[in-house]
Amino acid sequence: MVFIGNAISTWYVVALQANPSVSWADPFFLSDSLLTLTALLSFPLARRTRLERWKFVLDVTMVLVGGGVAIWYFSIRPTAASQESSVVVTLLAFAYPLASMLVLLGVTTVLLRKPLDGNRLAFRLLVSGISVGVVADLTFNLVQLESGGRSASWADGVFLICYVILIYSAELYWRRPAANQTAAAVTVRFQPISPLPYLAVGSTYALLLFVALRPWSDPISGLALGALLVTGVVVLRQVLAVRENLRLLAEHSARQNEARFRSLVQHSSDVIIVTRADGTVRFVSPSATRVFGYDPSEMLRHSVSELLHPDDRERAGTFFRTASQSPGVTGPVEWRFRQPDGSWLHAEILATNLLHDQSVKGVVLNTRDVSERRRLEEQLTHQAFHDPLTGLANRALFRDRVSHALALAQRRGTPVTVLYLDLDDFKNVNDSLGHAEGDRLLIASAERFLACARSADTVARLGGDEFAILIEGADGREGLPERLSAAMSHPFRLSGNQVRVTVSIGVASASAEDSADDLLRNADMAMYAAKRHGKGRAETYESRMYADIRERLDLEAALRIAIEQRELTLFYQPIVNLQTGAIYGVEALLRWEHPQFGRLLPQHFIPMAEETGLIVQLGAWVLAEACRQLQAWKASHPQHSLAVSINISGRQLQGVGLAEALRQTLISSGVSPSAVVLEITESVLMQQTDAILERLQQLKGLGVRLAIDDFGTGYSSLSYLQRFPIDILKIAKPFVEEVGQGADRSALARAIVGLGDTLKLQTIAEGIERAEQRSALIELGCSLGQGHHFWPALSAPALEELLSTDRFPRLRLMEGNAS
Repeated sequence: MVFIGNAISTWYVVALQANPSVSWADPFFLSDSLLTLTALLSFPLARRTRLERWKFVLDVTMVLVGGGVAIWYFSIRPTAASQESSVVVTLLAFAYPLASMLVLLGVTTVLLRKPLDGNRLAFRLLVSGISVGVVADLTFNLVQLESGGRSASWADGVFLICYVILIYSAELYWRRPAANQTAAAVTVRFQPISPLPYLAVGSTYALLLFVALRPWSDPISGLALGALLVTGVVVLRQVLAVRENLRLLAEHSARQNEARFRSLVQHSSDVIIVTRADGTVRFVSPSATRVFGYDPSEMLRHSVSELLHPDDRERAGTFFRTASQSPGVTGPVEWRFRQPDGSWLHAEILATNLLHDQSVKGVVLNTRDVSERRRLEEQLTHQAFHDPLTGLANRALFRDRVSHALALAQRRGTPVTVLYLDLDDFKNVNDSLGHAEGDRLLIASAERFLACARSADTVARLGGDEFAILIEGADGREGLPERLSAAMSHPFRLSGNQVRVTVSIGVASASAEDSADDLLRNADMAMYAAKRHGKGRAETYESRMYADIRERLDLEAALRIAIEQRELTLFYQPIVNLQTGAIYGVEALLRWEHPQFGRLLPQHFIPMAEETGLIVQLGAWVLAEACRQLQAWKASHPQHSLAVSINISGRQLQGVGLAEALRQTLISSGVSPSAVVLEITESVLMQQTDAILERLQQLKGLGVRLAIDDFGTGYSSLSYLQRFPIDILKIAKPFVEEVGQGADRSALARAIVGLGDTLKLQTIAEGIERAEQRSALIELGCSLGQGHHFWPALSAPALEELLSTDRFPRLRLMEGNAS
């Protein structure tokens, strides 16, 4: 267009010899500016919002008004005042500057709207060339206004520079055309500001101030009108700018929230799944790869049920139907998801119905991996119902299974049997070899019990050394007690030693009225009956056992009362010199004057006292009473050098307070320690060598003497006799019975007496019933003895009377000789 316009102007000058102010070249020059503006506005720009388009319109309006005011003042008004001006000349005087300003506005808009043109150098040259052209146009208009016509001037050089820049820019675009891009792909993060509208406003007010400072003239009214108009446009534009800024802030905040939510979803340990109402997957968060092992794209358009365990699919279908029909949150539920390696992952699902939310349109499943929690729950459940040492069922689980078995038996009529097992003398293993070896014994015993039972039977450890086996059906019980006893007959290897441990078994079968507790109680009572009958055997529950247990419980309660109410008494059996018949000492023997059963001997209540621990309290009373009575006899019969023998139980000896209790008793009674003999059974002596040795040394340190009772019935060895501080051996009654019936039958008694002489130990024969036994013992070298041949156990008053009559021992002795 510029080329055509210049051609027409040249034709006027050369051909017509004229240089008119208005010619046919003007439409072409003006159209060039309009085409340039159109080209600038057609650049692919970043996306505009509705408010941005309105602001652009207002910016154009401000430029037009501000530029129009300046053009009116500097061009139109002088032109209109000139006598040669016409309407066309006035319009052109206004049109050219306005077109230049519009082009400059377009350049500024393009720069600030960030065009998507990738050819940066060509674009910058294009904008620079157009800007130079705008300057050249404005300069040419001013020159034309001053000269009154078109003529050559320095503005032509500016035009040449403009054309060179534009041609170079076009050549760059031709070599590397701009690629087509979509405006929607770019998002503006801030509101661009075009300086040209504000320059237009500033120039309008500057012009108004310039004119106002001069003497009053007519143009100020036009300038004031223009300033008022541009001010209104500025105010409106600012209102839109404020609204646009608020929108941008809201968009920015929403974009930040969206980015934050996206980051949370992508890095969350939970998996977010969006499904349709039927469970078809529409969206899966990236964490599915870490949790499930699947790529999220592989899960799309598949049903969630396809990934679930077959047993969970029906529940999942019901869950989706409920979640799609119910607003809000549904769940939680727990499903098992199949992983790529075939394993199953336990997941907890919480569903939120967002089918009516236009941004989601689906059911959102918040899925959390709870496999570790499930494993921990299973572990805790196993620990709650299983013994941690052996892995067997514990008492709680065993009782529950017995209850279920009884309920099932009532419907089907099948028998239910419980075996109650207790390891015999397990405490000895713990005390002698240590608790670690005791635990090994429990584990090995549990393995043997499991090997003997069927897979359908329940084997449990009820606590300590007690086990139980539940048998459902008639077949399982047959021969099981025998197999258990046979399995336990083989020795256990503990701490390098071969240890044999037997098991006492109680067997109880359920009746129609029995509960789980009744059945366990019956089996327990049968097991204790097996222990009382010799251990290492099985006993079947009988109804009389319950009566025996009740009797034992009543007896235990009565014994406690007897201790408190002094219903117990001591009898004393004299120990005599076998040659002279003189009383050497006495053995304190306990009797219970029971209000219902009469006088009870020790074998009727001492074992129970041992089991219940009452023996400690009972033994302390016996010790104190025997020492008191001995001191009383010594005071009334100083001519007799009596000693008292007191039996000490294993339970007392294992305690730590025996030595201190004896010391206090000796002090309070005033008895000489050498007059006190403590009798310990051989079996107790051999149970805990180190512990027993320490206790015996403490007792020996007090000055008392120590005797082994019933010597020869246990498993004595010379090393024990040399190691322990023993003073006296009491020959057991079974060996004394053989004395006097021939040399061969007296061999054991002879050996014991000889052993005592060798070790410088005093020997006392027990249970002498006949005179020939006394005579034979004297021949063997035994000097002391006791038994009914001399005196039975006497009450304290009867012994007092015996001590007061010196002829009693001699009379009995002479009567024995006469016989």
